[in-house]
Amino acid sequence: MTGPHATVFLTGTTPVAPADGKWKTPALQQTAASAQELWFITPFGKPGLITMARLGATVATKGYMPSGRTLSSILSPEGRARMGRLATRYNINPEKLDRMTPWYADVTIALAMRDKEGIAQGSPAERFIIASAHNPPKRAFDNLEDDLKLLITTPETEQVYNLEEAMRRDEDPSLNQRYGEAWAAGDEAWILKEREQHLASHAPETYRILQVEPRKRWADKIAALSKGSKTIVVIVDAGNLTGPNGLPTLLRKQGLQVEGP
Repeated sequence: MTGPHATVFLTGTTPVAPADGKWKTPALQQTAASAQELWFITPFGKPGLITMARLGATVATKGYMPSGRTLSSILSPEGRARMGRLATRYNINPEKLDRMTPWYADVTIALAMRDKEGIAQGSPAERFIIASAHNPPKRAFDNLEDDLKLLITTPETEQVYNLEEAMRRDEDPSLNQRYGEAWAAGDEAWILKEREQHLASHAPETYRILQVEPRKRWADKIAALSKGSKTIVVIVDAGNLTGPNGLPTLLRKQGLQVEGP
């Protein structure tokens, strides 16, 4: 996407990029090398102490089930068994996990998985882009505190669904591997159907709160960036680029010329 004096590249990534590395194309490397700024959804890297303290305070007041109620009591039998296995795999205290709200358990397992799989410092594609760039400033559209507040507002029933889906994918690597293969092949139809439309169908409020509404804000910011004078690379999960609610569509609706899908 280009403006009068700016160029903005929208780059979709996934934490499960194929290990063969064929996606590390010269075009992607050249795009990264041209970046004067890198933009992410949330700040890249580990949060600072102040942010950690604020997140900790939110978790302490909103992250645990009421007294007498457990997470396992609202999971399916398969979900309860899967949670126990993942707690063992990722060395999470199962009793503490069982006291968590669904959203907090989902975040806890995801962070533990990222640490174990070595992707705590970004997905393979993110790391490749950063390594190929010439140390440009890193910016973010959102912050972790606001994202956490949005996550908390999603309905509990949908939090349970999202947790069970995440645990199912964590336990069966082939499910996430298929996403990585679709991303590397540019198979937007698969990503749209299996990720975007799947979430919209099974967790519509979560989809609206965490995907549709934020993308409108991101599109506004990207449109503003296109009016500047820099070459900018925007790095988002690939699902944000597909379908009628994807960023390319939203940007085109603002009258911007977007090349590609």
